[in-house]
Amino acid sequence: MFERFSAQARGVVVDAVAGSGPVTPMELLTALLTADRGIATEVLTESGVTLDAIRRAGAGANEGSSKNLDADAEILKSIGIDLDAVRESLEQSFGEGVLDEIPVPDGVDTSRRSRFGFPRSRFEKDSKKVLEFSLREALAHKDNRIGAEHILLGILRVADGPTRQALETQVTMPVIRERLEAKMNRAA
Repeated sequence: MFERFSAQARGVVVDAVAGSGPVTPMELLTALLTADRGIATEVLTESGVTLDAIRRAGAGANEGSSKNLDADAEILKSIGIDLDAVRESLEQSFGEGVLDEIPVPDGVDTSRRSRFGFPRSRFEKDSKKVLEFSLREALAHKDNRIGAEHILLGILRVADGPTRQALETQVTMPVIRERLEAKMNRAA
């Protein structure tokens, strides 16, 4: 399940998945700013990265999104999230079939799904890379848990286009990485 993720990192992934389109690095970045995610949010704010900067950079570009749920499940499994275990846990807590998709009557607009229905688990290719790099960053820093700061480090390794533009509002990505690692080292 999420056993390798800190509560803050879980919040980032859950908030990113709750959106209406595929999970992109931009959605992960947005999720780092929508709530206090500790050091990651602090460094982003100090570096001038805001929700407005993300919007200006063109948040929500969904080009190249993944359509393969099996590949998504494999990526999540590689970082310690077993979707079958998540489903089983949710069904134990909320009843069998809680995640089953409810048939939509004819004529109902389904273009924007409910945030609480979790109708998708589609991770864009670059978002999968972010999560993979998050695990690698945690291991490289000798941390036994993946934190929001590791997700930010993963985003910094993958960011291009609008995500890079949103990150580099006031400083460069290497400067953001330096600031983040300095704070991580002080906290360790």
